[in-house]
Amino acid sequence: MSAKWFFNKLAPDGYTEDGCHPDEAEALKKYLGQEMVAEEAAQAMSQPIANASNPGEDLPRLWDLLIDALIELPPKEIEPLITLVKAIEDLPELDMAGIEESKRPAHDKLWRGLPGFGHLYADIHQSTDWQVKALNADGTERSRLREYHVRKAEIEARLTVAELASIPIDWGYETVADALESSDALLDFQVPAAAQWLEIAGARFREGAAEGEESWALDRRRDLREGGKTMTAQRYSYWRKRLEEVQVHSEVALQAAKRALQFM
Repeated sequence: MSAKWFFNKLAPDGYTEDGCHPDEAEALKKYLGQEMVAEEAAQAMSQPIANASNPGEDLPRLWDLLIDALIELPPKEIEPLITLVKAIEDLPELDMAGIEESKRPAHDKLWRGLPGFGHLYADIHQSTDWQVKALNADGTERSRLREYHVRKAEIEARLTVAELASIPIDWGYETVADALESSDALLDFQVPAAAQWLEIAGARFREGAAEGEESWALDRRRDLREGGKTMTAQRYSYWRKRLEEVQVHSEVALQAAKRALQFM
């Protein structure tokens, strides 16, 4: 893990409007270097915001650092980072009595529910034109975009299963349905992303199927199946069938489909 990554996240000239606070970066570095446990790192990373005159305004700075870490650091760090995010959510709330009401976070909560984390993540990483970029890419650039797309799926699935940041199961339903219920899916991108969700959140999908869970993400019209907005055992079986069929396509999609089937 490069020290340069942490240095690049620091605010230049100490102006935290343009980067993170040094104490936040240092605590994160020590935690990932196994010099701190999650609870210690959470406490250390929270202090600059807890001591700020406007904690509500400063909070997105910490979320931005954590989101960048989830997306950019080596994949082996994702699970420890999820543990750290959970430890931050479990921090005791700050006494807001001495802070002007206009400078307080929503509902006077800094940590519980990770207010604003999910929205900030979506603003940065939920692109509506990713397919266009993928279609226009080839070689190394296509591989890079695919790795990013699949990495996002893993992070989102892990946050959902951990019930963090208000990332909804709908995102998982959307990812899998788009991959397996649409004839125009980019299989080398979308099947590996679906495989991440099926591996990490498969039990949650099966629970949804057993309960007949409804989701806006399933209600979108797709040409291979008229499924409606309800998750069912029949739909889950259809996904399995489609994964078996997908194996005749690209090597990337084939390997992802094989992996996904292991968790169904």
